[in-house]
Amino acid sequence: MKHSLLITIVILGESIAAYGQQALTPTQHGELRTVTNPASTLMRMDGEVSVIGRRQWLGVEGAPQVFWGSAHLGLERFGTTAGLHVRHESLGLEHLTEASVFYAKRVRISTMEYVGLSLNAGVGYLDGRFSQLDPMDPAFGDDVKETDALVGFGVMLYRPNRYYVGLSLPRMVLGSLGVGRDRRYNFHNQYHLSAGALFALGADFHFRPSLLATYADNLRPQVDISALVFIKEVFGIGMNIRSYGDLAGMAQFNFGGIALCYAYQFNPMDEPLNRRIGNNTHEIGINYRFGDTFGLL
Repeated sequence: MKHSLLITIVILGESIAAYGQQALTPTQHGELRTVTNPASTLMRMDGEVSVIGRRQWLGVEGAPQVFWGSAHLGLERFGTTAGLHVRHESLGLEHLTEASVFYAKRVRISTMEYVGLSLNAGVGYLDGRFSQLDPMDPAFGDDVKETDALVGFGVMLYRPNRYYVGLSLPRMVLGSLGVGRDRRYNFHNQYHLSAGALFALGADFHFRPSLLATYADNLRPQVDISALVFIKEVFGIGMNIRSYGDLAGMAQFNFGGIALCYAYQFNPMDEPLNRRIGNNTHEIGINYRFGDTFGLL
């Protein structure tokens, strides 16, 4: 067991060193936007609860996986929302858990357009269980347990049910979380640029393109472009393209106030990492919205 896990860690470490770890961001960013920019909650003032699970490199022990969860309520009279966001991600023997609360406020800048601003604050906890490999071997080091405060912000320009453009830094770690001796899983600040729009294609069809660009100083810049076509606002199907060559098929079912989303991502390119690790990713998201209207954006 330890030998297998050690091989996995070595492979992951080499791949990160050679290519730069990909940002653990959702493929379904066009529907579940709160995980990258809490200011987007202002577009859904009635409130919602969202959950996403993503598992990369399926079948590889210790492969990256991440869980996001968020919930918020809004006050239409004051143009504000407030909520909670949690995140848990892991790579090998290192695990990061974050929890934060956020507050967002919108300002009308024209008859139909708004600008929203969000602020969030919380705590992050890093748990590195290196002694599980071999507690007698000093090469692997001691366990790492670190706690640190984090803050973040988001800004978004939007027109309800038409378009949005946003910039966010959802987690800015205030200390040195994740900068230990092996530096394999270094939680640097990640900046997100997001955009999306909704176009009516006749009475029964809608087209929803979206974009998410992610930057951190320890990662390669990453760009995701998604597009879904919806039939009668009930069923949507489409695809996602990621800048590293990843492709994903996407599907979404809407019934009542619930949206059930699924994405399957893979990389057809013949890079060394793909020859050594099956780069297949499953992602499932569930979104429940309060209120009488659902809407696609």
